[in-house]
Amino acid sequence: MWKSLVAAVLLAATSLPALAAERISPEALHALQQQGQAPLIIDVRSEQEYLQGHVPNAMLIPHEEIGEYTESLAGHRDERIVLYCSTNRRAEIAAEELEKAGFDNLILLEGAFPAWEEAGYPVE
Repeated sequence: MWKSLVAAVLLAATSLPALAAERISPEALHALQQQGQAPLIIDVRSEQEYLQGHVPNAMLIPHEEIGEYTESLAGHRDERIVLYCSTNRRAEIAAEELEKAGFDNLILLEGAFPAWEEAGYPVE
């Protein structure tokens, strides 16, 4: 019984997609912005959340719509792309979708948007 349970758990764990996205601190992202070297930044929250405040120059693409934008983002396929939301859960979902579409340089904002705000960086 235990062997079959362990085998089932191992099979489930190994069949999950591995998210290869790196992480970037708010400090490092802000420094890149200050140097004029910021990557493409995508806010995957809802439009309402975005309008309440977002990282400067971030593009809004709600996570549930990210698959519809892979073609228009194709020119950025080889560039670094930073994704964030409120907790990074939606950003992880969006990153998985983009990885399936061949995007390899995906980065999640450490601490998500709350960490950006707590650091006192500008919000648009």
